[in-house]
Order: sequence, then structure tokens, then C-alpha cells
Amino acid sequence: MISYILRRLVLMIPVALLVTMGVFAIARLSPADPALVFAGEERDPAVLASIRRELGLDQPLPIQYIAWLGRALQGDLGRSFQTQQPVLEAIAQRLPATFELGIAALTISITLALVIGTLSAVKRNSVVDLLSTSVTLMGVSFPSFFLGILLIMLFAYVVPGRIFPPGGFVPITDDPGENLRRLVLPAITLATGTLAVNLRQVRSSLLDVFGQEYVRTARAKGLGERAVVVRHALKNALIPVVTLIGIQIGAIIEGAFITETIFFWPGIGRLAVQAIPSQDYPVVQGVVLISAFSFMVSTLLVDVLYAWIDPRISYGRVRD
Repeated sequence: MISYILRRLVLMIPVALLVTMGVFAIARLSPADPALVFAGEERDPAVLASIRRELGLDQPLPIQYIAWLGRALQGDLGRSFQTQQPVLEAIAQRLPATFELGIAALTISITLALVIGTLSAVKRNSVVDLLSTSVTLMGVSFPSFFLGILLIMLFAYVVPGRIFPPGGFVPITDDPGENLRRLVLPAITLATGTLAVNLRQVRSSLLDVFGQEYVRTARAKGLGERAVVVRHALKNALIPVVTLIGIQIGAIIEGAFITETIFFWPGIGRLAVQAIPSQDYPVVQGVVLISAFSFMVSTLLVDVLYAWIDPRISYGRVRD
């Protein structure tokens, strides 16, 4: 297992280099001049030339990339043009809020998808199946910004007592109860889209597994339906579901961009959204880089998890 993980890490190096090239190119190909953004209201040509020299913008692009990559490998992603705060420090301060929101959303999505998707497959063409299919369609159809605004209007203003606040964030270390109240609505908003996809995948995978020979054999041996579903069918049906969940783990940051903005959740998604209109490119670069590497790590974790779920898979090789 360790050797397999090491091989995967080595293979990730060229991918990581391509990612860094893409992140660097996005900022450098932008029509905005970083020197002008950094200078603010200052338009003196001498001052702008000094800023360009200080930022290394007077060097050829390959030299700029190598210098930026060297600093990034040392943990230096630059400083925010607006606040002069180190980008890595700004991301580190907001990453726990994004992780809290993402983990809560994935927990809701995975739990409900497994429970409702399994019931839907077991009771195919029943009322439960019909309702779950309707939930799937609604989850895919509702944009997150619309659902978020709808939940705010419903629970914060229409329902008496304002059960859940319309936005904001309270650290869990300060007040766990208030933190949970403010987490519910953004977590539901972020979870709805993935819930629809996961629920549909669980249902279709289980229906496919129910037709396999080993499931029919288990039933012929007299095993109860619960034992057949839990011990034989569900574990094998989870293999394609794990792929989706792995992608969703990597997409936590992207999915949080809109949700964090709507609910004033101080995560790195909102940090990037605030940096884009102010042309704070070091911050945008840092967030995109962290997001890309989260995809790479989640993909590695999914491949390792495959070997635990499916005994035929042995770290990249299939057992006969």
C-alpha cells in the first residue's frame, strides 16, 4: 500500500506542475496590470516602474514563473494587494470555516443518499421511489443561489421565531449552539446538489447489483432482505458512489463560492469572490491552487478506498 501511494505521489508531480502553470498563466494573461492594482490611486510612472521591478513583472514570463514557483514551494504565495496580508495566512485563517461547511454538507448528502437511495431501490416503483425521484429532479434543477435565498426567506423571515439566522458565522469554540444554528442553512444549500446526484447513483447501483448472481444466491440461501442488502448488495454498489464522493470532496471549495457569499460565511470561497472584483490576483491564485490540489488528494484517497471496498482491487492491480 505504501509503495502504491508513493508511486501515485510521484505521478502527481507533472500534474501539479501543469496546475501551477495554469494558475500562473491565468493571472498573467489578465488584461489588468498588477502594478496598477498594487499601487492603488498612485499613477506616477516612476512609482509604477519601481513596483514592477519589486514584483518581478519586468522579467520575462518564464523567469517570473520559476521565481513564483520557487516561492510557492516554500509556502510563499505572495501578499494580498488589498490588505498586504500573506496569501497563505489569509487562506489558513478561512480554511477551517470552509472545511466545516463542506464536511457538514457532505455528511448530510451522503447520509440521506444512502438511506433514501437504498429504500428507493428496495421499494422500486413505490411511493418512496417516486418521492425520491422527485427530490432528485428538484435538487438538480434548483441553482444553489436560488435555494439559498429561498431558505433564508423561509426560515429567517417567514417561519415565526427565526429558527435559523440568515447568515454570519460564529466559531464553534465560542458558541457551539449558535455555530450549529448558523451552519444548518448553508450546509443544506451546499448539500442539495450533491444529494440529488448521490441518491440517484445509490439507487441505480443497487438496482444493478440486485440483478447479480451472488445476490440471488444469498436470497436462495434464506438470508433476510436486510442482510442481503447491507452485507452483500450495498458494499458492492458503493464503488461508483465512492468516485462521485471523491470528486465532491475535491469540489468543496468550488461549491462553497456561491454558498459562502450568500450566507456571509467567512471561508476561502468568499475570500476569492471578494478578491476577483478588486483584482487581487495573488489571493485568487492561492485559492485556485489550493482547490486544484484538493482534487488531486481526494482522487488519491478514492483509489486507496477502492481497495478496501472491493477485495478484487489490490492498489492498482485487479486480483484474478
